[in-house]
Order: sequence, then C-alpha cells, then structure tokens
Amino acid sequence: MNVLFVSSEITPFASTGGLADVAGALPAALAREGAKVTRIMPLYRRVAENPKIRRVDTGLTFSVPLGPELRKVRIWHAPRPQPDTYFVAYEEGFDREHIYGLPDRDYADNFQRFLVFLKAVVRFIDHGHRPRPDIVHANDWPTGMLPWLLRHGVDGTGRTGTEATVFTIHNLAYQGLFDAANLGAANLPGGLFSMHSFEYYGKINCMKAGIVGADLVTTVSPTYAEEILTPERGCGLDGVLRGLPRPVLGIVNGVDYRVWSPSRDPDLPARYSARDLAGKAVCKQAVLEEMGFAEADGVPLVAMVSRLVDQKGFDLVARAMPELMKRDLRLMVLGTGQSKYHRLCQSWQRRWPEKFRARLEFDPALAHRMEAGADLFLMPSRFEPCGLNQIYSLRYGTVPVVHATGGLEDTIEDLTRHPESGTGFKFRAYTARKLLDAVDRALGLAADAKALDTVRRRIMRVDYSWKRSAQEYIQAYRSVARTYRVAAGW
Repeated sequence: MNVLFVSSEITPFASTGGLADVAGALPAALAREGAKVTRIMPLYRRVAENPKIRRVDTGLTFSVPLGPELRKVRIWHAPRPQPDTYFVAYEEGFDREHIYGLPDRDYADNFQRFLVFLKAVVRFIDHGHRPRPDIVHANDWPTGMLPWLLRHGVDGTGRTGTEATVFTIHNLAYQGLFDAANLGAANLPGGLFSMHSFEYYGKINCMKAGIVGADLVTTVSPTYAEEILTPERGCGLDGVLRGLPRPVLGIVNGVDYRVWSPSRDPDLPARYSARDLAGKAVCKQAVLEEMGFAEADGVPLVAMVSRLVDQKGFDLVARAMPELMKRDLRLMVLGTGQSKYHRLCQSWQRRWPEKFRARLEFDPALAHRMEAGADLFLMPSRFEPCGLNQIYSLRYGTVPVVHATGGLEDTIEDLTRHPESGTGFKFRAYTARKLLDAVDRALGLAADAKALDTVRRRIMRVDYSWKRSAQEYIQAYRSVARTYRVAAGW
C-alpha cells in the first residue's frame, strides 16, 4: 500500500495546531504498520530558514498553470524525521511569515497559493513520485481541490490516474470559502462549478470540494462523524455529508507517546510515571513559580492550553469566571486567539492575581510543563472534532474536565457515573452551571489525595497510541482501493 499524505502543515516543520500533529504522527504510524508512506507540504519561510531542518534539492522543477499564467515550483526533500517529507517551493505564495494569514485576517490569495501547491502535487505524482501512490490522503480545506485536479489534470484537459483519494475533515468549521471569480485559476471545466461539486451559495467551497470529490471521507472521531450530519454541527454541509455514497468514517486521533510522555519528556523539571508519581509534585511547584503564583500547598491547579476562541469554550468560561474564582483553585491559561479573550484574560489577571494567570503566546515547552504540573485540565469546547490535550492529560496524570462533544465524548469516561473505570469529568448541557458542577466534582476528587493518585495511575495507563488508529486507516485504504480498482477496471 503506497500512500501519499498531503497536508498544509506537518509537525515538526510547520504547525498551527492539531492538523500538523496528526500529519506528523499518523504517517509514521502507518509506516510502522507496513504502508509505504511519503508526505508533501508547502515550503514555508519558517521551514526554509530553519537550520535544524536538513533538506535537499531534488532537482525537480515544474511549471503549473494558474489560469492563463504559469507558476514555477521546485521540489525539496527532507529524509528526517521519517517518513520522507517533500516540500513544494513557491516563493510568491509561501515565502511569508505566517501560514494562512496575518493575525487579523487571512491572506487574500489563499485559494491561489494552495492551488499552486496542489497542482504541484499532481505533477509530482505524475513525474517525480516513485512508486506511484495507491492512496492520496488529503487533509482539510487547503487540500480540498486535490481530488478534482487528480481527476481532470492541472490544466483541465484530463488525466489518467490509478490512485484512490481519501479526504479527512479535521474541523468542518473552517471551509475555505472563496469568491467564484477565482475559479479561472483552477483551469477546471466550467461545468464543474455546480451544487454537485464545490459550489456553495455562489462561492467556491474547498471543504465541500474535498468531501464530494474524494472516494472516502473520514473525520477524527466517531461522535464527530455523527454530529456533522446534523444541522447544528454540520456547518451548512450536513446535507452534503448525509448524501455521500459511503458514510463518513470516524477514527479517533492518536498520540505520539515518544513526544507526550512524562517519563521521558525533556521539557519537564522532573520525570515521573504511573509507578512513581513523585515527580509530578515537583512539576506542579515549578510551574506555579513559572506562572507567578504564590505558594499554594494543597490547592488544586487547573490548566487550559488552547486557542482562545469561542469554539474552545471561552465564552462559557467567561460566563462562569466570577463563580469559578470563588472556588479554592488556581487557574492557568496558555494560548492565543480572539482579541476579546486576550483582553478578558488580562482583566482576570488584574482582578484575581492570586488565582489566575495567563500566557497569551504559543509556547510548546510550557504546554508540556502545564500538562505535567496541573491537577486538572479544563477543556469546555463548544464542539471538538477530536481534541488532543485531553489525551495528553491522561498520560500526564492530569484529570480532564470536558464538555461531552465530539472526540471528548469518545475519549473520556465520566468518573461520577463510572468511579471504577472513569478517566475524567464530563458535562453535557453547554451552560456555565453545568461547567461549574463538573469542576466541583473534580475538585472533590482533588481534595482526596489517595483517591486522586488512584485515578492518576489508572488514566496514565490508558493507551491512545497511533497504532490502533493507523490500523483502522489501513483497513479503510484497502477497502477504498479495492472499490476503486473494480470501478476503474484494474
């Protein structure tokens, strides 16, 4: 099984969040299960200028049409970390400080930028990639036009391909909507712009393009696969998803425990494991000092590592905050996002300096230390396709408190209902009162040191490694490849 994994971001090269983590870890897990996997992504400035990334020029250069004009691209290769990663160099589109846009707006030419990338991928498959892939696995809206380009060619005159396409929805809310005036840049037959392909209320919808064009659509948890079929969570595409010939397949994301494990984490002041928890207390004291908290012996420490946006539940936290600060706890937040939440965090820190601290920045090493030092991890997302921090928290012995949605529902078992097997605390109704109720139940556990250690040891042994997820993906690849071969007559 030869797989080409196509993503707009891949850890450790360039990342804005969960998509990059998946693109970094899943292909490696697929390779360990016997697949021949290569990856391809754009060559951003941060990749080109990073001295730690050893890349070599393959010598492959292609010209791809962008409407009536030609754009030149070059292919680079990084053999480490495995599996192999290729980069599409297109200076006009990717020699920029940020991946998708400036802090206050997206880049106006995102459709054209990623279109050049995808056309270069097609050229790479046809003229540079060996062996030819059986599966092309595309991810989220930046790669949504790829199935159509594979079918019709980079200039729209047709193409003969033998690969099947898989498209993964990582977050349906981000769809890549663009004015129809951009369609000429795609060089696709004009008749494709219809409600049956990627037209969406007169605009180009790249997420819809991937959903309708792929041979199989997957997403990152079984519950999210069900939720997006509803008007409430379908983001306007629920009807399209319900009408697919093959149902959306939900596969829970895994975690790379080589990176996220307190027994080997280089970012921690002390290491620990389910057998020996002593280092966790050291980590707690260290992160309290790092965040600027006064001495807090015995006071539960709660962490949030997240984008500061509505989706992640910060509207709910804002409503609950006055009551939350009446509890005997310390709350620390790490992340960036909407300016209104930056201002709120700053005001909370001024109002409750002994109980609340925020770092409004992106700091992966601090994220590791917060996971290790916290007693509880708060993740009240309005919706959450999969989520990774709740899974990281399990391995670090930090009890999750989550809203029961999407992957949070699938990965956390409620301790109140299942005290002998539970792994965290859930609330179902999206209200401040229910959030506070879940926090209060978690604080009750934290007050009992012996019970808390028992739960910590249990959750640290929960296995969400990528092995299981990779096996499910390989089964899906085999299924769609067989179906495609029969349909194509090969």
